[in-house]
Amino acid sequence: MKQIGKKIGRRKLKRKNQEEFAREIDTILDAIHDDILITDGTGKILKVSKSFASVYGIGEDYILGKTVFEMEKKGVFKPSIIAKVLESDQKVTMRQKNSLGRELIVTATPVRNQQGKIEKVVSFTRDLTDYLNLQEQYSALESKMEKYTAEIEELRSKIVTIEGIVGNSESIREVIRTINKIAKFDANVLFLGPSGVGKTMFSRFVHNKSNRSTGPFIEINCAAIPDNLLESELFGYEKGSFTGAGQDGKIGLIELAQGGTLMLDEISEIPLNLQAKILKVIQDKTITRVGGTREIKVDFRLIAASNRDMEELTAQNKFRQDLYYRLNVITIHIPPLKDRKEDIIPLVSYFIDKFNKKYSLEKSLHPQTMDKLLEYNWPGNVRELENILERVMLTSEGNKITKEALPQVILCSDKRGEAPPGCGNLMQALEDLEGALIKEAYNRCGTSVGVAKALQISQPTAVRKIRKYMK
Repeated sequence: MKQIGKKIGRRKLKRKNQEEFAREIDTILDAIHDDILITDGTGKILKVSKSFASVYGIGEDYILGKTVFEMEKKGVFKPSIIAKVLESDQKVTMRQKNSLGRELIVTATPVRNQQGKIEKVVSFTRDLTDYLNLQEQYSALESKMEKYTAEIEELRSKIVTIEGIVGNSESIREVIRTINKIAKFDANVLFLGPSGVGKTMFSRFVHNKSNRSTGPFIEINCAAIPDNLLESELFGYEKGSFTGAGQDGKIGLIELAQGGTLMLDEISEIPLNLQAKILKVIQDKTITRVGGTREIKVDFRLIAASNRDMEELTAQNKFRQDLYYRLNVITIHIPPLKDRKEDIIPLVSYFIDKFNKKYSLEKSLHPQTMDKLLEYNWPGNVRELENILERVMLTSEGNKITKEALPQVILCSDKRGEAPPGCGNLMQALEDLEGALIKEAYNRCGTSVGVAKALQISQPTAVRKIRKYMK
């Protein structure tokens, strides 16, 4: 009897262990993200995980005890991967579509007995539907991002990003559109427009948008260099080539533009005898230094600018026609500020912000002050606007700039923006601004050296200006 009792006890323990093991297996199956299905060696379904119903839309009670072949016929599996394992006698991985139309990736692995015969088959199913939907959404998002990026780049190319060029007028937008089209090509560009409209700024914009943007940008104001020095400044000279020439010679400004952009501002002021040499440089891309005989190859993109009517100058034989045609490959006209008054407000906003940061101020304009700025015709264009704003920001009392702080030339201008004779002039306004800057710098620095450093001028010039304005 004792032996029988022990056997019964062992059986109970074994059954209990099996039940505990089965519960543990169920817990593990439920914890696994993938859906799991187990069959015997004939394809009869023995066990499924709880996630089976959510994946296949069929409850556990309905499918247990049936075969995968029956389920395949009912369209639950399309096709049945376990049927393929039983047929091929090896592990299989494949894409599958269930009766709910969900995309699945399934792997089925045979479990063999000691004789190598398939005893069970275990399949793991991963629902790819959400993943594929996300992939499609991601692809669609990528396409949208590419589209938006292209649109943003296009918008950015239409918005001026170089410092100092600000404008909302259609005429300025057209200038920028033209620059965006031609900047990457090495064609000669001629900027025309009155003084102060920003021809140098736009030339830099062309350079920065070009394939030569990493090279130098050399600006030469042809009107600022005396005629007798202009040739040696442009072309350079060999040592001892003329009285006063340096012992080592000098490289010319044209050579310094190697690999970059050469800007000839006020090109109309170049003497006729020198225009022929400029034409040869443009045609042959070679120069010969003053007093030298060796030709030097130069590679640059040419931008010219003038505030004069070039066609009229050529008609009067004051400018070589062949040189004008060389320069006039792409001509861009920059209109005066009086013809694009919608640019005044954004320009004022830009300069106010610029000088507030530069001088650590917190100033703004009274609405009446802005009205007077909008009424004025600005014969000095953007340069005059910038200079006057800098002056009034430095000389006005308080943080709100009233119209009384404006120069008389603006205050007494009529509704057409024109000032009566004797009301003032640009030179006086510029002199007043210069005086204000000198006084401000001297009060802060206390020495001519400090003034020179602050205003980036030479010390002798600083001493002379201090004597003039600090009486």
